[in-house]
Parts: sequence; C-alpha cells; structure tokens
Amino acid sequence: MNKAIVKVDIPIEDVVPGDWIQLSAGDLIPADVKVIESKDLFISQAALTGEAMPVEKFSSSSEAMAAWNTSEKNSYDCMAKDAVPIDASAITIEKNSNANLDNAPVAETGSFKDTAKRALYACFGVRLFDAETTQNAPDVGLDRPDLCFMGTSVVSGTATVIIEKIGADSFFGSMAEELSKRRPENAFQLGVRNISWVFFGIMFLMVPPVLLINGLLNKSWTDAALFALSVAVGLTPEMLPMIVNSNLARGAYLMSKKRCIVKNLDAIINFGSMDVLCTDKTGTLTENKVVLVRHLDYHGKASIHSLQLAFLNSRFQTGLKNLLDVAVVQYFEKTASVLPMYESLANDKEAGSGLTPAAVTFASRYLKIDEIPFDFVRRRMSVVLKDLANDKGLLVSKGAVEEMLSICTKIVIPRGQRSDSVDIVMGSESDNISNLDMLEEIQEDQIQTLIPEMIEHLLEMNKDLNVDGLRIIAVAYRNMESVNNNYGISDECGMTFAGLIGFLDPPKESTGPAIAELMSLGVEVKVLTGDSAAVCKKVCAEIGLPVKSVVTTTDLIGLDDEQIVELARSATIFAKLTPLQKSVVIRGLKRSGCVVGFLGDGINDAPALSEADVGISVDTATDIAKESADVILLEKSLTVIADSVILGRTTYGNTMKYIVMAISSNFGNVFSMLIASSWLPFLPMQPIHILTQNLIYDLSQTTIPWDTMDSEFLKVPHRWSMKSILRFMVFMGPWSSPFDIATFLFMWFHYRIQTADNPLVTMFQTAWFVEGSLTQLLVIHIIRTPKIPFIQSIAAPPILASSIVFSAISLSLPYIPTFQDLLSLIPLPGLYYAYLVGALCAYFTITQIAKLIYVHTFKAWF
Repeated sequence: MNKAIVKVDIPIEDVVPGDWIQLSAGDLIPADVKVIESKDLFISQAALTGEAMPVEKFSSSSEAMAAWNTSEKNSYDCMAKDAVPIDASAITIEKNSNANLDNAPVAETGSFKDTAKRALYACFGVRLFDAETTQNAPDVGLDRPDLCFMGTSVVSGTATVIIEKIGADSFFGSMAEELSKRRPENAFQLGVRNISWVFFGIMFLMVPPVLLINGLLNKSWTDAALFALSVAVGLTPEMLPMIVNSNLARGAYLMSKKRCIVKNLDAIINFGSMDVLCTDKTGTLTENKVVLVRHLDYHGKASIHSLQLAFLNSRFQTGLKNLLDVAVVQYFEKTASVLPMYESLANDKEAGSGLTPAAVTFASRYLKIDEIPFDFVRRRMSVVLKDLANDKGLLVSKGAVEEMLSICTKIVIPRGQRSDSVDIVMGSESDNISNLDMLEEIQEDQIQTLIPEMIEHLLEMNKDLNVDGLRIIAVAYRNMESVNNNYGISDECGMTFAGLIGFLDPPKESTGPAIAELMSLGVEVKVLTGDSAAVCKKVCAEIGLPVKSVVTTTDLIGLDDEQIVELARSATIFAKLTPLQKSVVIRGLKRSGCVVGFLGDGINDAPALSEADVGISVDTATDIAKESADVILLEKSLTVIADSVILGRTTYGNTMKYIVMAISSNFGNVFSMLIASSWLPFLPMQPIHILTQNLIYDLSQTTIPWDTMDSEFLKVPHRWSMKSILRFMVFMGPWSSPFDIATFLFMWFHYRIQTADNPLVTMFQTAWFVEGSLTQLLVIHIIRTPKIPFIQSIAAPPILASSIVFSAISLSLPYIPTFQDLLSLIPLPGLYYAYLVGALCAYFTITQIAKLIYVHTFKAWF
C-alpha cells in the first residue's frame, strides 16, 4: 500500500515510542532515538559526557557506519559547524498516515493503535509500548553512532530518527531518577550520629551505678537521684551543637575568602576528612579549549608549510568556525604576530577581520574560488584558492589521516635525517620560524611519490600521537595552473601530502602545582571523564599525576560490588564513563572506607555530586550541578580545593578537640564520682557544683573554633573513628581520677572530714570543685595538641584568654558572698592551694607522659 508521509508539529510531551522525528541544527532531542537516515549529523553530548567536542551520528545501515567501525575516531571528530541557537518549542513528527511501512522497525504510526497509544499517554500518563520496541531496544551506549539521547542537541546536519525511549525510561530520565533518591549519609553525618550513641552508652553504663551506690550507702534516694541526674547532665556534651556549628560557621567564612562558597556546612568537616578527590578533566585539569600544539612534517619536525596550509583552509572555509578551525587561526595569528617584521602591528586588529595584520597580510595574497564541504564519509573538506600574485590555483584539503592519504599520490619529504620518534613539545617555542608572509616554497626534489612504506610510517606516527592524547588531522594540497568556478569531490585527487596538525586541550598552568599540593596533603586524585583514556593519560603526564591504571566504561559492566570496590581503589583514570557510572565509582570508593570528594559542573556530573561525601561544583555550572553540590567554587581550580582542604582539616581538628575533651574529661570525672560514692559517707560534690563546673568548662571551650592546628596535623587526612574516640576516652580519661582521689585523701586525713555531719563537708566539696574546674581547664591545653603545651605548641590568644578568665572565676567563686550562699561554697585554707599547685603540676607531667605513650603506641593523637 502506497501512502504519503504527513509531517505535523506536536508538543514534545506528546511524543511516544515509535514516532519518527526529523531533526535539524539547533533541535533538542526529546527522547532516546535511533537514527534512520542522516546527512552530516553532529550531536553535542556535553549534557551527558561533559565534553565540548560534537560527535558524529549516522544510521547503522549506512555506508558511514562501516567507515566509523574501521576509522580512527581520534582523527578528525569535529569538522561540523558550531551550534546554532537551540529552538525546541516544537518537534516535527513524521505521521505515517499513508506510508508503506512493511519494512519499518515498528508498527505503523498514524493507525488507530498509535492514536490510542498517544491519547492514553497524553491524558493519563499511561505508556503502551510495542513489544518489539521495548524488548529489542539496544543497550545504552553513548559511543554508539546510531543512537542519540534525550537532552543532547543537534550541532549541524539533518536526520530522521525513531523514538525508542521517553521520559523516565530514557537515559536522561534514569539520571533524574537517581537524583531523586534520598542522598546517602556522608562521613560527617555518620560520625555525629555515632558520637551521640557513644555518649548515650557512657551515660547508660555510668549513671545507674552512681544512683544505686549513693542510694544504698547514704540511705537517701532523693539525694542519690538528684546526684545521678547531675552526673547525667555532666556527661552530656550540651555544647556540642554550638561548638560544631560555630566551627562550621567560621570555617565557611574562612573558605569564602578562599573563593569557596559552602552550601552544606557538613561539607567543611568532610573536606578535612577527604582522602580521595575525583574530578572531571575538561575545564578542571585543562583549559577547556582546543589548542594547536604541533604542526609536523614527515620526519615529525615542526613544519611551517603544514601550518600555513592549515591556516588557509580554516581561514577561507565558509560559515562559523569549528573548534579546530578556531585553534588553527588563533595559533597562526599568535605565531605571526611575534615576528620582527610585524612587531609594529602586533597590537592592532584589522577592522572586521578578527585577525592581526600579520595574519591578514598572508591571507590577503589569496582569493577564495570555491569550497568542497565536509561530510562524514569523506571526513575531509577542501577550499580552492587563487594566488593573486601569479593567478595560479591552490587546492588545500584537511581531514582524517587515512582519508587524506587515500587522495594523495605524492608527499613532501623535507631534507634531513628521518626522526625515529615524534618529540611532542607543548607550545611553539621549539619552532624555527623565520617568515610567514608568503607560503613556504617547496623544492621539486622535496616532493616524492607516496609509497606504502611512507603511508605505514605516517599511520604509525598518527597512532603514536593519538596515544599521547592529541587529536590529529592531515593537510594536503595540489597546485593548479589555472582555476575555474566549479569544483567537487572528484577534484580531491592527485594531492601532495604536506603534514600533520595536532590539537590538545592543554592543562592549566595551576593544575600541576595544585596536584602536587593535594598529593602532599595525602589526597589521592582520580580522573572521572567522558573523554578517551589516551587523552587523559597525556594530560596526567603533563600535570605530574601518577597513573596506576586506567579503567574504561566497558570494564565496569557486569562487575559485582567487591570487584567495583577493588577497581575503584586501584585505578587513577576512569575514561568514557556515563553519568551513572561516575556515581558507581564513587560509591565503590566510599565502600572501601574512603572519604570522597567529586568536582564537576555539568548535568552529567549531578549523580556523582550527590553520591560524594563532598560534592564540589563551580558558579558557572549548570543549575542541577550546583543544586546537587555541597560547595560552590568561584574559580574552577584545584588550587582553591587545596586551600579548602587545609581549612576543612582545621575545622575538623577543632571539632574533634571539643569531642575528645568532653568525652575523656567527663569520663574521668564520673569515674572519680563512682569511686567516691562507694567510699565517702557524703556526696563528694553537690549537684549544683557539678552543673556549675560543667558550665564553666563548656563556656571556656566556646573559643575553640578560633584555635589553630599543628602543621603536622594538617598534612594528612583525618576521619571520624568511634574506635579511636573510645580508645582515647579509656586511655586518657581516667588520668584525672588518681589526682581526684589524692584530693579526697588529703581532705579525709589532713582535715579529718570523714563523716556526713562534719561541718567541713562543704569545704571538702569546695576543694574538689576548684581542683576539678582547674584540671578541666588544663585539659584544654593538654588535649589540643600531642606536643608539650605552652612550649612546643601555644594555643590561640582567645583560648589563652578564656582559660585565664575562667580559672580566675573558679578560684574566686568561694570568696564571693553571693555565690557562697547560692552555690554552697566556702573559702579554702592556704595550705590547700599549695597542695593544689603540686597536684596540677603532677597532673600535667603524668598526662604528658601518657600522651607520649599513646602517640607512640597508636601512631596518632585524635
């Protein structure tokens, strides 16, 4: 049955699997589609891969598919024009009302079945997919040349495609579904939760014995209950939220000065704990622009002739320049502008040309006659020029190496010895440039017949350059005695091969030092990218990042969790990853015990940003990336991250100071109370004493966020460890108890305070109140550093000031009449203060010895 094809425009939300769509430059692709037929179709997949270079797409049954399977994909991937403004307000649908679709891959569209299917989906959101479409849909593969994905856009060309998956079933939809899941707890959140359980456990173990012992020995369950309740309050780190939030707020303020805006305060602590940083390549490690870095002849030496031909081709081609053309023109312009003959003109621009006068002078020698556009099958494009000096013609072609060799019969072989290796040097410092005002003259004896051995050598050179991460195109030319006005593909023959042009997205100058600094801080850097492994290895070599191994997207398919964990830990480069695979790698690193940060700025990075302990984006990122991130960098540079790591470790260290101070000091005090309760016939301290002492100690710690950290602490990452916190509590906490017991014995035997009816019981309680308050204030300086306090490591001025103030308050309270009555305190005799000085000195000495033993045994402080 022969039926005409009817084209209609419908809203994007009404498209369903099985619809045929016509695409053209500027269109957003509304679903996952398969290419039926195409012409010069280039797609930007930046939303999914983060890579700016467009990729070719074509029908799997076309001649182009065969070419793609055998060609070198790194050769000439971007000869399409730049994207035009996208207008996705409507999509053109081919409604097969009267078409012969006996051989179509899906059922007829435009039929009653299709109409019902569209109505159900549009009205009720119900999808009725054809069995063939759903069951035979190909596996998702961003490199598949016959598949285009929702969220990508058409850069150039046209195509007819068939919709395979829409909405939540599309690859883009799977990303959205992943982002909608509850974000996993990060290292900081897990640490705070575990700390809370530790304090609760200590309270559960210590408070009941205190209650029972005091109740049984003192026969007053009311007093015992009040005392036990006071002990419970004393054990509670009620200042923990304030100290932690103050630390985080100050850390956020300091990080903002380093051009890092904190969205989620938890991320500051995780910055300090981070030991693995995963980053994309493009725009972070590199400049995110294509730069011409090599123009080579047959011997692998710098060739001005090849550069001049590439410039003429890029300069005179019609329309907007693609990234490679822009790179060629910019490089030539920069090179020409530094020649002595153009020094006086180097700072000027010729009106409307966009070029320096040096480049214009050279280009003005030629008049464009015709152009042979690029297409995927040929993988090259040509321009025909007329030399105004002699009226002769010049055909200049550039394109993929193999395709260029296929049209060449001759080759330029410069005089000199053949180079056994290609020495790739960034920049143009090594180029021996002497003159660019006219095309370099090639002598007859430099042109030889192109033989198979030469082709093999050039292909091997191209392979070596590709391995080094360069994108390579070839340049060829043909001199013509005269020109006409009409040229075509058939004229691309009998060409003379001139040389190779190499491009690279160069590393940022700041990347190398930043990588070195991060590694010196104990942060391992891994690269997660949608680009090729060869390009990543080259960039890593340039910036000094050691590469242990390389993993590609296919290596991750079919692995179980343990295998992914092993692969994630062992590899440095993860290339050609899909967005969801990035989050899988990060999840594997977290399962291995790492605290992971991820830096990304594209839609494709959003799942990984949500999965990481620290999601890092930039202010120029996409909205969804910034929404998924924990911190926003005002400058996309690893240097900012290195500075933030230092601040994160300072914040982490100051937070841990309060936690270990509180947990060890409170543990020691309650341990002393437990001993005293089983021995003394009266309360060693009244509940009001415990609460006041706890208040003084907590207030003295409010200055901890302003403290400094020892330089040794900042050199390595630190993470929350309940095992180390409990170990610290058990090892360091009880050291105050022997001196508490010594105070009990001193008051018991020297002042004979041995019964509950002794009028000096209040003095006993006052003595332990003062001694306990001062030892707790001393603990701040003892615990804040593994070094000797006041000698090897001095606290920040706010810490010193608060210690002096609250020490004075603790000593003066028994002498202030108001507080004597309110707190049940009395003045202490002078002999007691002599004992107190000796006890504090002994306590300081013993704890320093304990610190040395602890650090020597466990190789860490906290």
